[in-house]
Amino acid sequence: MQATHPDGLIPISMAMLSSSIVPGIDIYLKSSADSAAVLFCPAEDLPSFKRIEPLAREGVNKLFIDRSDRGKYQSYLRDNWEELLADESQSATNRMAVMSEVMRDVLNEEFTSGDTAGIVAASQSLARGSCQVIAQHPVVVNQLCSVLHHDYATFTHCTNVSFYCVLLARELGFDAEVQEEIAVGALLHDLGKLKIDERILTKPARLDEFEFREIQRHPSLGFEELTMRPDVTYGQLMMAYQHHERLDGSGYPVGLPGDEIHPYAKICGIVDVYEALTSQRPYRMPMNPSTALAVLDKGDSTEFDSEMLHCWRHLIKAQT
Repeated sequence: MQATHPDGLIPISMAMLSSSIVPGIDIYLKSSADSAAVLFCPAEDLPSFKRIEPLAREGVNKLFIDRSDRGKYQSYLRDNWEELLADESQSATNRMAVMSEVMRDVLNEEFTSGDTAGIVAASQSLARGSCQVIAQHPVVVNQLCSVLHHDYATFTHCTNVSFYCVLLARELGFDAEVQEEIAVGALLHDLGKLKIDERILTKPARLDEFEFREIQRHPSLGFEELTMRPDVTYGQLMMAYQHHERLDGSGYPVGLPGDEIHPYAKICGIVDVYEALTSQRPYRMPMNPSTALAVLDKGDSTEFDSEMLHCWRHLIKAQT
């Protein structure tokens, strides 16, 4: 969940503002964590980049809204994300920040609704937007990591995995159409977790045998939810069903050998583990990129496709 400040404010990224769109929400500034909030941009005014740019140069990247306006802020993002992405004054990093915020917000709402048709439709729309940004700008992993959230919410995890899958698919030479197909599949890959008890998903301790078996049901549950939908491709379906399968047959839910695992699921399996390792979890702190890569390397050619893992390692190490 988004952090709430004691004074009733929640942070937003400055990248979410545009000089051509009235936010319709009072925006506040805090000069330090302990300072009182001051009104930065009234709801009826356009944000002033003449005031924003000096803050950015000073390292300030967050402004604040009242938590009572969170619904209005979500509507603002959903209604204006395409225009925010088209804003030529925004850097590639800021555009990725916009896309990350919008994807998390929309997925959170759709996942909460539990409407599979709505989730699939939203995923298709969001994937087009994220792939467009990645195609238009030389986005690299460290830029992406700087704007992504790294909590354990399922909608956050799916957002991050989708971005990572597109970068890896692009590095592997898949064309733009396939990249978008993979981006959608990644947003849907953990759909089955919506049917798992939230207390198990967020348990701050080691899972017992029953709980672990429950977790292992989520690929099958996701498969069952998506299998009859004509708007989900076979590759996307396999991403939901096979992203925990491993080349040596040690994965789940079936224990398939490597030649029976779909290539999209192999891509998803690698970045799914990496994202989980480098994000906050109820039971541990996030690993740094090098440590997470070392964990993945232990499964090189046994659990994970060696060529795909090599490409992912190259993408990460080029930035560290």
